[in-house]
Amino acid sequence: MDADNAMLPAALWYADLGYAVFPCAPGRKAPLTEHGLLEATTDAERITAWWMQYPDANIAIRTDGLVVVDVDGEGNAWLADEPAKLAELDVAPLSLTPRGGRHYIFRQPEGRLWRNTVGRLAARVDTRANGGYVLVAPSVVDGKPYRWQEERELSVPPHRLPKPPQWLVKLLDTQAASNCIVTQTGAGNGIPKGQRNGTLARLAGAMRRVGMSQGEIFAALQQVNADRCAPPLPAPEVERIASSIARYEPNAVSVALAENHWAQDHGSPGQPRPLSVRELMAAHRTLRAPVIQGLLRRGETMNVIAPPKTGKSWLVLALAMAVATGRKWLDTFETIAGNVLIIDNELHRETLAHRIPQVAECLRIGMNEIAETISVQSLRGQLRDIFSLGKYFESVEPGRYALVVLDAFYRFMPRDMDENDNGTMANIYNHVDALADRLGCSFVLIHHATKGNQSAKAVTDVGAGAGSQSRATDTHLVLRPHEEPGAVVLEAAVRSWPPVEPMALRWLFPLWKTAPELDPTMLRSEKPKRSKPPPDDPTETPAWSVERFVEAFLSDQPATKAQIREAAKDEPGLSWRRVADLLDIAESQGLVHRWRVGKAHRVLYATVPQPMDEEACV
Repeated sequence: MDADNAMLPAALWYADLGYAVFPCAPGRKAPLTEHGLLEATTDAERITAWWMQYPDANIAIRTDGLVVVDVDGEGNAWLADEPAKLAELDVAPLSLTPRGGRHYIFRQPEGRLWRNTVGRLAARVDTRANGGYVLVAPSVVDGKPYRWQEERELSVPPHRLPKPPQWLVKLLDTQAASNCIVTQTGAGNGIPKGQRNGTLARLAGAMRRVGMSQGEIFAALQQVNADRCAPPLPAPEVERIASSIARYEPNAVSVALAENHWAQDHGSPGQPRPLSVRELMAAHRTLRAPVIQGLLRRGETMNVIAPPKTGKSWLVLALAMAVATGRKWLDTFETIAGNVLIIDNELHRETLAHRIPQVAECLRIGMNEIAETISVQSLRGQLRDIFSLGKYFESVEPGRYALVVLDAFYRFMPRDMDENDNGTMANIYNHVDALADRLGCSFVLIHHATKGNQSAKAVTDVGAGAGSQSRATDTHLVLRPHEEPGAVVLEAAVRSWPPVEPMALRWLFPLWKTAPELDPTMLRSEKPKRSKPPPDDPTETPAWSVERFVEAFLSDQPATKAQIREAAKDEPGLSWRRVADLLDIAESQGLVHRWRVGKAHRVLYATVPQPMDEEACV
């Protein structure tokens, strides 16, 4: 850990005083641990392990048994006209927040079980109590630190903190005794009796989908209950709703969109400005370092697209070994040696362990050459999407890997996500781009092709799902069937390289190998099946022509389709579908005419047209 990093010593200091702490994401307020504040502890060994793993993690203190008055924003005028009350707050430790706000830290008086409140003391004045947490110095958000007011540091254990002034105790007691009821503001629609539980549950569901915790949902529902429910529900009922809804998993895409993970992953850009050409050329004279010459650079992403069961995973396993050893891939593309991470969502570990030696042997690569340069993570059955792997990637040291393979990409898409939605897919690729940029590596995403004939499509249209997937990546590499069995054509659309010439590959288990003898322009097209020629053997039953069918089963006396089918049911080659087809063809050729009779206009067929005055079935 960096010797100048003060996070671990500070976390241990707070814990030694008796405050339960846990880590939050560097530069953010989001918990790093799976259960957030529920894992807060004073155990020095556990705290040390957390901050050794995440040395830049922010420090959060759980506020159970405390009450922190959170005055939000610089210049907040709360109590400006009541200096006596303000002076009574100034006996508490005072934390100055990055946005110019203030945290006054008190202990709850005996017998109190205060919860968090939002905006109930005044506009932009909240409290954090049981079920809440606050960040403390030297945590950093948006590039700015939390810090203690001089001579007002947190330096005493919780039981020696001052109690809130009596006027504040009365306010918080009043809110707790009345189930946090405050005068309705008139904002929003009132929720009448009989609709309160259902409405609060739906609001809670919307909040849970975007990743809000049980405590956050409960705090928000309390506000809605107080402001809009007539009469308000008891507080335990509101808490029960929040607890019930919090059992469901958040929607990963909704969380990423709501929290703007793309901007978070790229850091806070502040006030961006355009660069002059002089500045651009001075800062970025060279392209990023290549990983696969002609195809991929560090920080870029590449799709590998092919129909199911084509051997994509075998192909990319050979690619991983080429990069890990610095060999050519497919005897064509030079690679720059670097470590490779394969994250596999489809294969069991046993299958991967069986495949790797097979490919290595055929490539004449010794197992000792890849024993430490290729890492494998099998996630089959763990239901892990790309967003839920955030903490996993945060543990990866930037620059450790040159290439990260995600196989298969569709299994990394969040549940209920529509791969045909351009916005959703673009957000996923943005997230992958952010990971590639932060880790200084390339990503290869193995994906499946659309169904049907691929030969007439452009390279960028071959992948299944929204069109944004091909536009979002730097390289879009596809395999399409060649007209010769067991062969494919490799084509690629690239962003930072010259155009790639198509090449034919032949499958020689367990490898795809170049096939220069095959013409790469000869893609297999899905031609319609030809009709079977008439039998040469006169003893075989001849095919039913339209004329023969009409002669055998229709006359000038009209009959229903069911009657015609019944008459033909024992004849070889005349299925119900074939009878219908022959009737349609005969009618189109004028050999059969359709009759409509009776009030129900029942349909019959005959070899003569229906008389103009015919209204009843003959």
